[in-house]
Amino acid sequence: MAKVRNPLEPMSTAVRAVVTLVAVLLGAGLLGLLFSDRVQVFGIGDTSICAEDSTMSVGVGEGPKWEVEPAPGATVDLDAQPNYCTTEASTTQSLLNTTTKLVPFVFSTGALLLVLQLIRSAEREGLYTVRTAERLRKLGWWLLAGSTLSAIADSTVKAALVASLSRDSEVSALSGLLTWDIPYMAIFTGLGVLSFARVMRVGITMREDLEGTV
Repeated sequence: MAKVRNPLEPMSTAVRAVVTLVAVLLGAGLLGLLFSDRVQVFGIGDTSICAEDSTMSVGVGEGPKWEVEPAPGATVDLDAQPNYCTTEASTTQSLLNTTTKLVPFVFSTGALLLVLQLIRSAEREGLYTVRTAERLRKLGWWLLAGSTLSAIADSTVKAALVASLSRDSEVSALSGLLTWDIPYMAIFTGLGVLSFARVMRVGITMREDLEGTV
């Protein structure tokens, strides 16, 4: 008798491989922080901290370069947009820099773990079960709400970091709440997953009613 193939492949293997790789890299980075002063993880150990002011455009010729003034201890690279850097970061700046790297990692890792949980549940109990539908719904809400909150938090923290590195920038943590980039792809994906979870739940209910009738 032919062996029934896992209907969740190749996604199941791919997700497990990615989760394993992330865990190995994170573990190696944390060990490196303990035994070496050259390893950098989430901005921890960075000797230089930089932040780009995306709200200001700088001219190439005789543009407003003279209007761009970094804060004490910081420098600025005048390209299309000012890029402020410092090698004498304060504790607050170091925390902000770490947060800018940690926020997208938490969102992406959370999504991976929810997908892994969904796959394990489907493999153990089957695709068309109430628990699988509920976990699919959780994944949808994570993609929808998590991506939005992640984008807002990332924009706010980056704006606060720019404000701390510049004397004349009009950017502040509050302005980051108004200038964040909407994660359209993640939002629409989340909405699609939520819709599919609802369809699954309706189908499961109908099947249970039919089995009860029979």
